Amino acid sequence: MQDYLQRTRLAGRMDEAGSTLALLTGSVVFFLLLWGVRITAVLAGIAAFALLMLLRARTRDRRLQNREDRLRRQIGGEMKLEAWVLMPPRRAHFEAALLVTQTLNGQMLRALDTGVLCAIQGKQALLACAQLPAGEKLTARDIAAFQRACLAEGAETGVLCGAEGLTDTAKQQSILYPRVHSLSRARMIALAGAAFPATDAQLVALGKRKRTPEHAKIVLRCMLEPHRARQYLLYGLMLCGLYIITGQRFYPLPGCACLLLMALCRALPSKEHEPLTL
Repeated sequence: MQDYLQRTRLAGRMDEAGSTLALLTGSVVFFLLLWGVRITAVLAGIAAFALLMLLRARTRDRRLQNREDRLRRQIGGEMKLEAWVLMPPRRAHFEAALLVTQTLNGQMLRALDTGVLCAIQGKQALLACAQLPAGEKLTARDIAAFQRACLAEGAETGVLCGAEGLTDTAKQQSILYPRVHSLSRARMIALAGAAFPATDAQLVALGKRKRTPEHAKIVLRCMLEPHRARQYLLYGLMLCGLYIITGQRFYPLPGCACLLLMALCRALPSKEHEPLTL
């Protein structure tokens, strides 16, 4: 949750200025390549830039609303998983099972301290919330304890929700009968956020949290997020294009740096939502 407190107002303004400069440069370069280096090409590029900015302004409200909705779902989902960590186990299991069974068209049969016995896709499954903090993975001991609970309730399979992943030994243990499936933290955030988006009061409370200094690891992780690859590619191509047009030697170095950052972002594994199947 601390990640949402890292972005500053200056960063937003710099992104806005960068995207505006990219639109202007792209419009002018397009007509320069189309008509050659002449004043009419520059004027046509400026006119096209003005039209693009007008279109951008007319669609801004819709884009901002969509972005706000996505952010509310993300924050609401993370707050819900944080609350599950401190809830009594039976209540946390029940809330997690309620979300998953609605998605899988399953049916809850009985709520227990070890999980919720459900009928999913013709199987009896014991569904439980992992109740782990962010970044924690399930261990082989956790999987084995949950398998014992599944056998005690006569469940054919088990589902653990909300963990960051499984250790190598936990993956080997989960294959044994009764098999245990894991729904990742990212998937549960998406489900919980759709059902419990963040309210205005929750957003205000989040803004009042004490900010901690940004460490180099946090900054590097933000810089290399996979969704930033497109921005780095755009900036890199724009700077390389300016070098080709103007011949100035100080453009290639930052352009190559942006392309290198784009490659690093692409190389990092992206967190995709796995399908909900048993």
